[in-house]
Amino acid sequence: MAYLVTLLLNTVWAPEHGGATTAYDLLSQPIIPAFFIGLPSLIVAARLTRSTEVAAEALGAAPGTEAQRTKALLGACVVPFLAGVGWLALLLVLTRVNPPHPNELWFGTVNNLYVWGALLSLGVVSCLGGGLLGVLVGRWLHFRGASTVALVAVVGVCLTSQIPGMLTSEAAGFRNWVPWSMWHWGTNSDGLPFEGVPAWSQALLAGNPATYLLYLIALCALACGGAIWHDRTARTPRLRLLNVGLVVAVVALFLVTALTGIDGMITSGPLQ
Repeated sequence: MAYLVTLLLNTVWAPEHGGATTAYDLLSQPIIPAFFIGLPSLIVAARLTRSTEVAAEALGAAPGTEAQRTKALLGACVVPFLAGVGWLALLLVLTRVNPPHPNELWFGTVNNLYVWGALLSLGVVSCLGGGLLGVLVGRWLHFRGASTVALVAVVGVCLTSQIPGMLTSEAAGFRNWVPWSMWHWGTNSDGLPFEGVPAWSQALLAGNPATYLLYLIALCALACGGAIWHDRTARTPRLRLLNVGLVVAVVALFLVTALTGIDGMITSGPLQ
């Protein structure tokens, strides 16, 4: 419920500015479900995966094979996914009731495919991916605190990788290899944190958010294949071919994401 409360505070009770809701950084809102749903799902799924195997060892026998139990755990990740869908529906309803600032980077001011790519990949798919990554971690990492280490590593890598996104270089698109990449940025400040970027402005960052969405979906599928691969009896030629195909798809989609779309940072004027 924490993410719902935060969303309500940010969207419904945002200060008025020129007769419309200010609600700055609407394209950055997906961090709410990613943080409050995706990251906890990683921890829960990893611990649940380990606990089921410990119980199976204690009983001396377990229902079905390890691969079958893994598939059941992967299927349970639909719960955080649906929560992410609920967040997106709520955001769209609230912004319909309380519209964004006319200059906000949103539907009507930004290409709709760009907006949908950011909302679905960073919000909805991140909720699903957190759980799937948790199952993968639970299957392969058995040391104490593995899920916590994985969570800290994911957050740290995602944050530090976004530094190139604040640059105007065309190479900034290659920052999008991480499972959560910013597509929108705003100063929300009277200062000038970056040369040439006006205060109270917003910017679209390099890359292609539409193919990034497909890239994350491919990563989710690869996490499923990797978790099932832990069961030696499930390592069939078909599964091997599927995993290799997913690796190829992930690499191809990443390159398309990095090399197409917006070439560099596009900065809007100051919000008035």
